[in-house]
Amino acid sequence: MQIGLTLSEFNGKKPSELLALVRQFGVNFVEFNPTVFGDLSNVIPHMTDVASGFHLPLVAEHGYDFTQPDAKEKIDEAIYLINQHRLDLNLLYCVAHPPEAKDDNESIEEALEFLLENLVRLEAPVILENIETWSQGDFDRLAKVFRSELRKQSLGLCFDPAHAFLRGENIFERYSEIAQYVRCIHLSDCAKGHDAHLPLGQGEMPISDFLRHVAKSGYDGIINLEVVPSSLQEIKAVVSSYMQVLRVFKKVKYVSTATKLLFSKPKLRH
Repeated sequence: MQIGLTLSEFNGKKPSELLALVRQFGVNFVEFNPTVFGDLSNVIPHMTDVASGFHLPLVAEHGYDFTQPDAKEKIDEAIYLINQHRLDLNLLYCVAHPPEAKDDNESIEEALEFLLENLVRLEAPVILENIETWSQGDFDRLAKVFRSELRKQSLGLCFDPAHAFLRGENIFERYSEIAQYVRCIHLSDCAKGHDAHLPLGQGEMPISDFLRHVAKSGYDGIINLEVVPSSLQEIKAVVSSYMQVLRVFKKVKYVSTATKLLFSKPKLRH
């Protein structure tokens, strides 16, 4: 089982700087996004004993996604870089979101077709993540399409309980319904009506109960914390979130990490 953190450019710090920071308290799995492309030469030397996932670009965060024909040049570059460096990054998967219509003139069917055309070009497994704008039934039908079209490249599902929670779904029942396909869980807390990516315990989700529910199911995949602190000074909240998950799923590592943190506080290296 892997427990890790999303690393992206944050408050002027590059992914490589944040990677060096989280390795100080024993993190050996991280999830990157396109912000890593400009920092690959600094990131790769840190990846000898670290595995990773990759979240494909999102319009809201990166200005484009894999459903947009007018972003073909950026898509081609992203696919090239992922394929070229997937072994350097010990890449286990790429996360894809379902397509979302940007305006009334855009066809979801056309967007899905273009998305699949791009995904099959990746030399890495793909997992599909639930999002707020897709109902359970529509998402489940889409998951079947992914399994049919991508075949062995389709690794399964990424379950984001915050997305389900914000849709008004019962996150315990929903997880249980799709547990056989879940290979990754994106975990963060959320505020009412807003996918805020809060450190665990700072929002309204029943995080502790959800973690126990997942543990009882025998889950042995990846739990990746998608937490975004308000500033670098809130690093303690990120560490606390990581430790909360360790305590449920990796008790031995929890004890050793807690002991290490008593004597050595993680610090950004300049």
